[in-house]
This record gives sequence, structure tokens and C-alpha cells, in this order.
Amino acid sequence: MGMESRGLTQQRTRKEKALASLREHQLAQVKGKLVDVDEVEATWSRIIAQFRAAVLRIPSRVALQFPDPQRAEEIVRRECEDVLRVLVKDAG
Repeated sequence: MGMESRGLTQQRTRKEKALASLREHQLAQVKGKLVDVDEVEATWSRIIAQFRAAVLRIPSRVALQFPDPQRAEEIVRRECEDVLRVLVKDAG
């Protein structure tokens, strides 16, 4: 077997391996075993935005349960914002 023939055989082998890998990937995607990165990021972005909004609603919801609602809201809001800052810092 000549050098050229051996090189052609190697190229065909690489091509077949690449095609097999691609088909396995496509099959896994069809079976739902793979997820779209953009879709996951969009979903988590929505979840995080909803979580942040819910946390920021806490101060006004609980403030009326205290003798000084305005002061209570300020304290709770500051604590909620601190927690959110820590989460952002830790995530980054």
C-alpha cells in the first residue's frame, strides 16, 4: 500500500468517525438528552429576574407588621439588597 493510499484511508477513517460522532450527537438531541445553551440561559435569566423581584418585594410586604413600618422597610430592604449583591458577587 502506497503513502497516498494510506493517507486516503486515514482521511476516510477520520471522516467516518466524525460522521458517527455527529450522528450520535443528533440522536441524543432528538431523544432530548441534550439541551440548547441559549434556551437554558434564557430560562435561568427569567428565574433569576423573578427571584430578584420577589426578594425586593419582601420589605414592603413585611414593613406593616412593625411599629415603625418605614424604618422596618428600610432595614429589610437594605438586608435584601445586601444578599442580592453577595449572590451577584459570588456568581461572577
